[in-house]
Amino acid sequence: MPECPHCHAPFDQGQRYCSICGTFLYPEAGEKFCPQCGTRVNPRQEICHECEAPLTGEAPVAAAAQAGAAATGAGPAAGVPAKGMQSWIVGLLIGVGVIIVILAILLFTRVSSPPPVTPRAEAPASSVTTPAPVPAETPAAKEAVPPTPATALKDQLQSVLAAMREAHQKKDLVQYMNCYSLTFPDREGKRRDISKSWDNYDFLNVVFTLDEAQPLDSVNATARATWYLDLRDRRTQTLSSVKQVYQVRFAKELGNWRIRSLEEVD
Repeated sequence: MPECPHCHAPFDQGQRYCSICGTFLYPEAGEKFCPQCGTRVNPRQEICHECEAPLTGEAPVAAAAQAGAAATGAGPAAGVPAKGMQSWIVGLLIGVGVIIVILAILLFTRVSSPPPVTPRAEAPASSVTTPAPVPAETPAAKEAVPPTPATALKDQLQSVLAAMREAHQKKDLVQYMNCYSLTFPDREGKRRDISKSWDNYDFLNVVFTLDEAQPLDSVNATARATWYLDLRDRRTQTLSSVKQVYQVRFAKELGNWRIRSLEEVD
């Protein structure tokens, strides 16, 4: 049975991501790493399947360097002193380091030492006045900054797409259709289409992004949704990646946002 190149856990033939560490199981030329969590991903993938970070830049320097060293067996990076460095140079460097540490301790001790206290003459008892106690100031608790309306709206609309993603992975038709408005055009056709897709494909990885969220009024809003799907044909076991972009109109029904209509765009 093949093993994951990262954690060496066994995986089934045709599996695309390791079920233990999440790494991409089929390295290709120009392999790519997530800049946020360091997980190896598909070079053509635009969103990390582990932390959902956008993969717009190069792989992290540390992860890429580690992967390159493991693949090529290269030695230490340039600039590292050779193993045969003269012992007197090493001793000199150690001595300089010890001197710097001692100077830093002496300087810190001198700066942090309190100045000498000059005793004050006591005033006669008759002239001593006791100042009134000053109430301690209690710092006011910082109020949490409420989210802006645009941010709150985007979070609410993203929760609808998150429910759809979960329904895809569990193939839960009731949960999936609950994300669509009761007035969605050809709602029954949408139900048939998604059931057919689930019969023909396994949804191995489902990632989405949502942009340009704008309210139309208190119960209507629009946004641009992009889906990234990794699919496996259940008959041929062929793997494929699909990107779908939609202009989505949302409507609030019974206090919950649902998809009222959508149009696929390029």
